[in-house]
Amino acid sequence: MLKNKPPLLFIPGFRGTHEGLVDVAVWMGDKGYECYYPDVPPFGREVKSLGEYNEKTYTKFIADYIRKNKLKNPVLIGHSLGSIIAAATAKKYPRLVNKKLVLLSPISEKMPKPIAALQPLLMIFPNKLIGFITTKFMLIQKKDHNKVRDILEVTYRCGEHYTSRKDVRASAKFSANHKIGDFKPKKDILIIAGVKDRIVSRKKTEKLGEELKARTKFIENAGHLINYEEPRKIAEAIADFLEN
Repeated sequence: MLKNKPPLLFIPGFRGTHEGLVDVAVWMGDKGYECYYPDVPPFGREVKSLGEYNEKTYTKFIADYIRKNKLKNPVLIGHSLGSIIAAATAKKYPRLVNKKLVLLSPISEKMPKPIAALQPLLMIFPNKLIGFITTKFMLIQKKDHNKVRDILEVTYRCGEHYTSRKDVRASAKFSANHKIGDFKPKKDILIIAGVKDRIVSRKKTEKLGEELKARTKFIENAGHLINYEEPRKIAEAIADFLEN
C-alpha cells in the first residue's frame, strides 16, 4: 500500500471538460488520492483563451496550474488529446511532475489528412448534433439506454461552452497534427485503452507501448470513451500501477 500518495491531475480530451473524468476521479478519491481535474481551453465555462493552441501554450497551461495549486509531483492522467498534452508536459517539465504517467486512449498516430481537413467544419453544425454523432460512434456499450443517455448528456455539456470557434478549430488542428510519439517523455508510463477503440487500433496502441516501454492494459468491451464506459476498471488499473 502506498503511504504518501501523490496528487492526480486529470487532463480531458478534445471537446471534453472535467465532467468527462469525474467518474474516474471519484473512484481514485475513494482510494485515498487527492484529485484535480481542470477544464482545459478552449472548452469549459470559466476558461480563458490560450490565444494559440500548440505544445508551448498547452504545456504552459498545465505547468501554471500545477504551480498555482502548489501540487507536489502530480501524476498526469490524460485522455485522448489530453494524453498528448500530458506527454508533452512531462517531456517539457519533467521535474514538475511525477515519475509516473498515465495515458488513457492515447493518440498513437496522427489523424488521416482527409479527416483532419474536415475537423474545422464541425463548428458549422450544432454542438448537440455533432456531440450525438461522434459519441454514438465511439461508444461500444450501448445496451444500457439510461447509461448511454447520461453519457450523451455529459458529452453535450462538455462541448457546449468554449472560448471561440476560432480556438476550437485551432485546438482541433493541434489534435490532428500530433501524436504521443512526437514527445516520448522519459517516464514510467501506463497506457489504458479499450479493446474496441474505433479511433486508434489495438495494434497501433501496442506498438506505441513498445516504443515508450510502457505497461499496456486493454479493457474489454470498451472503446475510445473508456472514461465513461469503465471508470472503475480504469481506477483499479491506475491504483495498481501507482502502488506496485
